[in-house]
Amino acid sequence: MTPAGTIHIELHHSAGQASEVRIVSARPEATRVLLGKTPEQALSSVPLLFTLCGNAQSYAALQACRAALGMDAEPEPDAARDLLVQLETLREHAWRILLDWPGLVGLEPNKKAVASLLKFDAQFKRHLFRDGEAYKLDSRLDIDAMPLMRLTAELEALIDTSIFNGRLDDFRTITGEAQLRDWLWQNAALPAHLLNELYVQDWPAAGRNDIACLPELDNETLNRQMQQYDLTVFCRAPHWQGRCVENTPLNRQWSHPLIAELRSRYSNGLMVRFLACLLEVAAIPLRLSRLTGRKAKPAIAPSADGIGLAQVQAARGLLIHRLELRQGRVYDYRIVAPTEWNFHSEGVIAQGLKQLKAEDPNALRRQAELLINTVDPCVQYNLKLTDSDSEAEAHA
Repeated sequence: MTPAGTIHIELHHSAGQASEVRIVSARPEATRVLLGKTPEQALSSVPLLFTLCGNAQSYAALQACRAALGMDAEPEPDAARDLLVQLETLREHAWRILLDWPGLVGLEPNKKAVASLLKFDAQFKRHLFRDGEAYKLDSRLDIDAMPLMRLTAELEALIDTSIFNGRLDDFRTITGEAQLRDWLWQNAALPAHLLNELYVQDWPAAGRNDIACLPELDNETLNRQMQQYDLTVFCRAPHWQGRCVENTPLNRQWSHPLIAELRSRYSNGLMVRFLACLLEVAAIPLRLSRLTGRKAKPAIAPSADGIGLAQVQAARGLLIHRLELRQGRVYDYRIVAPTEWNFHSEGVIAQGLKQLKAEDPNALRRQAELLINTVDPCVQYNLKLTDSDSEAEAHA
């Protein structure tokens, strides 16, 4: 989930029908710089390595370090860290909605709202942890509830105005497609422009495919699976029991009544994916108010062999950190980010792109960009369309 690197995607097509997809990732292995460091040094370095999803990365690193050191879980501080990761998920989703979605429907990005979003992280940390330090081995919880309530209310108001055009509460009540279409046709909100366009173009099911979602896994099972393979290979091209699986926000929204109904009609196509993101954005402000003061479930199990593994639900999917300590220093450190699952050469994006069909290359490119945006590689990507018929003629 580091912003460095690029994903190269080549989509071959013939007469508007996608045929072959090639995905090559040029993302570097950022964790090499952590080798040889003490746990404290590693925890100080992680936020510098990952400018995107820094809370999720730092929280996963802290949990992995604590597990490798044999330290017990911290339910109350971990509940506060959960809150920070939820806040970050909201910010990351909103960032994409306000900056990227407008360009998909010919509108201008809302940079002012994005700038307003950026202030909340530091303020929440300051009112949750002493000196705002949330991800150190000796962090101290120091909750100031009243400012947190005020910040949560401000955040919800910002999301309501900038994304839902004042109709957030109405959106939260939607449980079926009929209600959704009423909300869309009567609304000038940015998401309404985009989702209405999907209906107009008859693209709600575009990109549907048979890739299953990554199941929930306990740390012991996951660690056993990872140890069966070369860790370098697994981290760059992860799979579960020999199969590619999806690891996106759709996993978390799979059972929502609206998503369940839409899946029955459009499978895991564009409409379902965009709505999974919107549903999280709508739900998180409510979740933030409920998380304050709540005890989290123990997320780590102390290790006796110096190996620590942690799983954190980040904005774009499940994030995995695994480290091994020897003589008090990091001997091995691995990260499996959602991007590696979803942009696997045979993964959900590859399979979804293969299913696309359009009247002309421009429409095909637009479908492809919509699909890639819904999954969000969180790094730069370039998309190349290759006409297989022209390619064949050139080689004839």
